[in-house]
Amino acid sequence: MVGETSAMAFVSAPQVPGVHVAGGAMAMQASHIAPSKHATAHSEQLGERAFGVSKMATASALAAGAVAAGVRRSRAKRSKKCKASGVSMAAFDTLETPPLTFYDVAARNAVEGVAQPSLAGRELEETAQDRVFNWLGRAPKPGSECFEAMQKYFPGALPGVAVHLRSKSVLEEEFGFTPDNTLLGTSFCPDEINNQESDIGTKMRKYWGKVFPMGGISGTPYVGETGFVAFSSHVPNDGNIIVVFGPHVGVSEEGEVGQYLREGQSGNSTACGAVIGAYNACLSGFDGAPSDDGEYDMQMDEIKQEFVPHAEAISKSENPMAAAAYVAYEMVKDRTLKIVNTKFGSGKLVLIGGIQLNMPFPDYADHFLPLMFEVRQEGQPTQDLMKHFVNPSIQQDLTRAPWAAVTAQREVFAWLTWSPPALSPVYRTMHTYFPGALPGQAVHERLVKVLERFGFDTDNTILGTSVCPDEINNEATDLPVLMQDYWGEVFPMGGISGAPFTGKTGFKAFSSHVAEEGHIMVVFGPHVAISETGEVGMCLRKGQDNESTACGAVIGAYRACLNGDVGDGEEGSYDMQMDWIKRQIAPHVNGIQRSENPMAALAHQSYTMVRDQIFGCVNNDFGSGYLCLVGGIQINLPYPMEDHFLPCTFEMRRAGEPTVDLLREMKEFN
Repeated sequence: MVGETSAMAFVSAPQVPGVHVAGGAMAMQASHIAPSKHATAHSEQLGERAFGVSKMATASALAAGAVAAGVRRSRAKRSKKCKASGVSMAAFDTLETPPLTFYDVAARNAVEGVAQPSLAGRELEETAQDRVFNWLGRAPKPGSECFEAMQKYFPGALPGVAVHLRSKSVLEEEFGFTPDNTLLGTSFCPDEINNQESDIGTKMRKYWGKVFPMGGISGTPYVGETGFVAFSSHVPNDGNIIVVFGPHVGVSEEGEVGQYLREGQSGNSTACGAVIGAYNACLSGFDGAPSDDGEYDMQMDEIKQEFVPHAEAISKSENPMAAAAYVAYEMVKDRTLKIVNTKFGSGKLVLIGGIQLNMPFPDYADHFLPLMFEVRQEGQPTQDLMKHFVNPSIQQDLTRAPWAAVTAQREVFAWLTWSPPALSPVYRTMHTYFPGALPGQAVHERLVKVLERFGFDTDNTILGTSVCPDEINNEATDLPVLMQDYWGEVFPMGGISGAPFTGKTGFKAFSSHVAEEGHIMVVFGPHVAISETGEVGMCLRKGQDNESTACGAVIGAYRACLNGDVGDGEEGSYDMQMDWIKRQIAPHVNGIQRSENPMAALAHQSYTMVRDQIFGCVNNDFGSGYLCLVGGIQINLPYPMEDHFLPCTFEMRRAGEPTVDLLREMKEFN
């Protein structure tokens, strides 16, 4: 919480002309704005635009002050919002107030003359969203210095992938965007730390396709009007454009804003170096005159000129580096809005603006604080889509709403579009018969995080898989594919059903390839589909009109056993894998048939079948490293839903040591 001294320093800042940061983060005009008027103006600005129900993050902690400022909406409007978002009035009421940033808190406390810890903001909360992102290894642990700095100064920041997935979902479902009809432009600082795998620009480029980079140092789109005209002339007929933009700022492990530890370096350096350098130059007496380098440093000259009228106010804020980031955002947004237009055709222009947060690498994923999400079209009113970054049920403080932790994982994954919608037949069936199932992406990310504790890395680990070769198990978001993409080369051990038919000889050959003192990981399990209507065992494959079974081999074996074919094999036939499956299923047919859902029971029985075969084939004779066994049931969901995986085994074995059971690391928490 801000003390009285720093708060009073901030209140004097509005006397400095020209500084204005959107989204309520900072508002400094030529005339002094009293905090009460500032809060009212902030509520009018944010109440019906920025986030719809806004970022919500600090609302519960600051509700009393917000109410006094007249921020609450009418009950009728709230009811309409609730109906549209599918949340209860009770949940909505706890989170409806627009967020007040650390600037607003400081201003209000200065007027009241007392620092009030009870009104501390988002940094002291832990939401279901926070817990899940940390569990995945994407975000700092709630309560840590890094977490508190991020949520205090940039409340509402999300991992880059979350912003990408949420924006992609709405643009595809509501506006018809596809990679084929859409061009992507970015305006970020070219600093290499903005081009990592977890960054929003990278995620969007990989999905939408080729990119037109417009940004120079600081993220300002220095390609100008000419650059945008050239870019927009490339759009497909009746196609669309997405422009994502913003400055960046580092947040260190110790919670220091503006600092970043780069790979291979022993100490932190500044990020954004250009923005912080410009700010420091202004404090040192830079008066706005062009530098001696003239045309050889045009971009830096403009950044310094932008910061001249704001430097003193920034220096008096509680956290100058955070304040500088918001001022830089205003600069980048201002230039972006100057160069873009909708004259390229009948398609739509999407603007996604915010602040890129460079988080400690490789521990966490970079985040993005969304401050603008608009759709524009020639001759049509602008549509504000910021509400799509809000979900009250997963963004409320768990100390006040402990019930939100019970289904935290599945709620967050559904919001990320990794999992089916909570009210869908697929969701109900999956969590009824396969409780604890997780998106393949979530299982992969969690595995990587846990295995790091045991010394696994891509150089000392080899991967084996034992899954059914059905092509629906080899899609981009399936666990075996994600793991191969991350760990490298793979040794496929499985045949139909997922059983390791390469046997002991296959494992001996595979394990002989391990690095000195290296590790082996084996992922195994059967698979089963769930149809769009929630039927277990049925799958509609791409290009087909009718559903078919999955796993076809396991279900075929079960049906054969019901008809008396228990895998004895016909003379002259060559189907040894199928015959083996029948022999394993035959003793259990009656019990499976009597169960509530035979296809679900069959999937669980087939897991036992595959697991027992794996345990009979593997050993720890390859060396001093670990053997990691990850077993479960692969669940094929209807396109475009992402396939899931139900973890049933996660253990670490080592010669001469007891087995370490890690399955709890993959379970849902409360």
